[in-house]
Amino acid sequence: MVKWLLLPIIPILIIGLLAGCGEKEEEAEQKYGFLPVEKIEVKVNEEFSIARQFDLNSGYIWREQYDESMLELLQNIIDSETKEDGTIILYQVFKFKARQKGNTQIFLAHVRSSMGGDEVRTQEVFDVYIK
Repeated sequence: MVKWLLLPIIPILIIGLLAGCGEKEEEAEQKYGFLPVEKIEVKVNEEFSIARQFDLNSGYIWREQYDESMLELLQNIIDSETKEDGTIILYQVFKFKARQKGNTQIFLAHVRSSMGGDEVRTQEVFDVYIK
């Protein structure tokens, strides 16, 4: 009896698993190495921030790369947040200002320097549209 109840569920599970495998995402990831994390829309001279959590003890720090003709980095600071239970969370905050109209990208890499060279844990890209 249980066997007959499970039989209709198996195709549903398989279809659900296959639906999560997007071919377009795989193509984009192979082409660029990673997918955009976020799309940001701003106006010329408008400021915006990107904050990423980071652990001081890990040795990893976020490093930014961007087109200086399109964006100006106003600040790269460490900020904190205290949770209700007293836990302190650290954030690295990048504050940018849009300089001119157009499309550009910001690349962030979570990097740790070592004797063998830089170790990259995570890379993220942000698409920025400036009106």
